[in-house]
Amino acid sequence: MSRENEMIGAKVPQVGSGRPAGGELLSTRDLTVCYGSNEALHPTSLDFAAGQVTALIGPSGCGKSTFLRCLNLMNREIPKCKIGGEVLYHGRNINTRKENLFELRKSIGMVFQQPTPFRKSIRDNILFAPKRHGLVSGKEDCDALVEQSLRAAALWDEVRDKLDESAYALSGGQQQRLCIARTLAMHPDVVLFDEPCSALDPISTFTVEETIRSIAESGICAIIVTHNMEQATRVSDNTAFFYVGDMVETGPTKRLFSRPQDKRLQDYLTGRFG
Repeated sequence: MSRENEMIGAKVPQVGSGRPAGGELLSTRDLTVCYGSNEALHPTSLDFAAGQVTALIGPSGCGKSTFLRCLNLMNREIPKCKIGGEVLYHGRNINTRKENLFELRKSIGMVFQQPTPFRKSIRDNILFAPKRHGLVSGKEDCDALVEQSLRAAALWDEVRDKLDESAYALSGGQQQRLCIARTLAMHPDVVLFDEPCSALDPISTFTVEETIRSIAESGICAIIVTHNMEQATRVSDNTAFFYVGDMVETGPTKRLFSRPQDKRLQDYLTGRFG
């Protein structure tokens, strides 16, 4: 499957639709990941609610990105990778060989570490997937979706007069927000962010963080992997700490950072390792 097909999402509730927060939308139960004989993720159970941001933190190689990529089954495409346990989406276990990955990624979108715009215009980046899935027809529908998606990603005012120019002409921060807009164009109810700000300058980072908060307030479930603990405190409602393949501790972000229970998390937060 091509990268363009991997990253297109789907029509679930609309951005800005005001869906209430709360209620488990996505959960894992004893989720494990093995690469051959190497167990990269030990049994992990977490719950994610609509309208909230969850940060996954921990040192490099601790399993947080491995866990994230299980949530839309991306790890399944890696040779010799075995995913055990359950991934429950709307109460249904999607960790089965029968699951249609193309359809699943319509509603569980993903934004990657490096901006990945298509070699198309800004407009066509937004419309590629909706047109492919027959979700828009006619110029009026297309124009409305382009504006809505770019506004949701805080990019509309910067590109409204450049929609037919190449996405490659944008700055790195603008490209990343375009990738967010492209994901939102399919109205997912879950968006996964894998270190979305690691390649961005501080101003672009702030804008992306504000965008993540905004889409969560619209009712979307947002899950972000970050090595930046300050970012986790700024953007997330809940945090889970991973270490050497274990999900060590989870809870509300303010509590987790101010009163960590596990010594490994205490040591990580005080800079003793990381």
